[in-house]
Amino acid sequence: MKYQPALPEHNDNISHEHPLKDFVLILAGLSLAVLALVWALGLAVDLVVDKMSLETEARITRLIAPAPPATEPALKSQEVRLQALVDGMRACAGMREPVTVRLAKSKEANAFVVPGGTVIVHSGLMEHVRSENGMSFVLAHELSHLIHRDHLRGLGRSLVIVAAATVLTGDGSWTASVLAPAQHLGEAHYSRGRESNADARALQILQCRYGHVGGATEFFESLRKKDDETPAFAHYLASHPSMGARIEALQAAIRQAGLRTGDVRPMQP
Repeated sequence: MKYQPALPEHNDNISHEHPLKDFVLILAGLSLAVLALVWALGLAVDLVVDKMSLETEARITRLIAPAPPATEPALKSQEVRLQALVDGMRACAGMREPVTVRLAKSKEANAFVVPGGTVIVHSGLMEHVRSENGMSFVLAHELSHLIHRDHLRGLGRSLVIVAAATVLTGDGSWTASVLAPAQHLGEAHYSRGRESNADARALQILQCRYGHVGGATEFFESLRKKDDETPAFAHYLASHPSMGARIEALQAAIRQAGLRTGDVRPMQP
């Protein structure tokens, strides 16, 4: 019989899978590892923030707090009124530290807090509130974030993804950008929880300040039509609950707590 050379049927040194499939499997496994690590480190961040003393928070704030942005002269009178609303709610919020309000010119209907006890309000938000009560609820929501130190939690959790990527691969910049979508999925649910908690606490502040919670859903109702046009799947990726969900949650909380609504005060122009 003549010898016929042939390759072995199975060669352990050669992969029979498509390289792209191997890449996807590796990326999926790495993403799951990052999510698990982010979740664990996120719990550690929350624990540290909860146990942090006021002195430590003040030291951290001095290191990371940006200078409050300057306000355009045309917006100064509105900013003064917003500051008065916040000052009038500090006692109801149980806050001893001063809070600074800055009104920034922007078409976005947004407000947020930054380290240093500063609330930034975009001027575009003013077009979506008709009453002082509605504006007070938005500001009370931001005060709730300050009380719960959500800005520090967010900062800590943002650093987690870079740290996790560095530990896993040694490259904290490129890998973090690749794995950011997986991390975002895990953080979106957590962020929505923080927003819902801030809404619930803002209700209590509003009740304390005005004796009722009228105007609590005003801002969300104004934005609801635009939000309803957003594809349903997008809300799963969003860091905030949908406007409809927030309105329903607030209405449910009002009924459950036996709160009442009342006449709202018009917002001064």
